[in-house]
Amino acid sequence: MAFSTLEQLKQAIKTGARSNLFTVTLPIIPGIDNALQQDFQYLCKAASLPGSTLGSIDIPFIAGRRYKIAGDRTFSDWTTTVMSDQNQKIRKALEDLQRAYAPTNLGNTNAYATKTGAKDTDFQTVTVTQYDLSGTAVYKCELRNAWPSDISTIDLSYDSTDTLEEFTCTWSYDYFVYTEL
Repeated sequence: MAFSTLEQLKQAIKTGARSNLFTVTLPIIPGIDNALQQDFQYLCKAASLPGSTLGSIDIPFIAGRRYKIAGDRTFSDWTTTVMSDQNQKIRKALEDLQRAYAPTNLGNTNAYATKTGAKDTDFQTVTVTQYDLSGTAVYKCELRNAWPSDISTIDLSYDSTDTLEEFTCTWSYDYFVYTEL
């Protein structure tokens, strides 16, 4: 729909959705200090609302034409950018979470999973919440059966001044669910 007046546009968009009004909430992680959840909300500098792709299946038809039908829906990995705290508490917790979900094979035991009672199949839900200007949650996305599949390196350099360390954490997950609040 095209807007013919500025007032129509202002009414439709109101204040607009702001990309900096969000939180990412980690699940309660067995054996890890749960204050980490609050720290992660403050130190998670960047994230995204995840996307998905609906594939298509081409069915051959008369004279080389194709009829398309919807295929499987797939979900790409999801990445967060995290500012490092002084003691690397968040990074250590994410690495512990990776270890908890690592398969135990070749006779190796997963000492972390044994210590905390976590099982290889106890994947978690990570939640992204978006807020309006008044601080009210307006949109929530839950990534189901999520685990940190890749924790990036942290670059160290004498040339870097006036910056905080940061790293990315890429999450694999089965699917997501959006909730309008």
